[in-house]
Amino acid sequence: MSSRTRTRGEGAFGTIVGIAIVVVVGIALFKIVPLHYAGNKVKDAMSEQANFAGMKPPDKIQYEIFVIAQEAGTPLTIQDIKVRRHGSDVIVEAKYIQKVSVLGYQYTYAFDHTVQKPVF
Repeated sequence: MSSRTRTRGEGAFGTIVGIAIVVVVGIALFKIVPLHYAGNKVKDAMSEQANFAGMKPPDKIQYEIFVIAQEAGTPLTIQDIKVRRHGSDVIVEAKYIQKVSVLGYQYTYAFDHTVQKPVF
């Protein structure tokens, strides 16, 4: 009977540690995943707008990317978006840094993408 009382409750510590790890990872993902999602929306907008470079002027492309970036909640300014033509290609560049604090740790999301597509 004494061996039974010694083993009782030993698995509870491991369960509590496991739950704590899941909670910490969940909180981190809750703060970090939206940054990546917003960055992907901006990258998709850059690619989509580059497809229309033959029909739109560069300042219109720049503005439309800026609007989508603002809707996504990114700190991207219109000056951070560069649209230029190089030969028969259009090059769209955007760069910004966004920081978020996750349980005392400062996470820095650096968005620096370039899209290059031919102009039709």
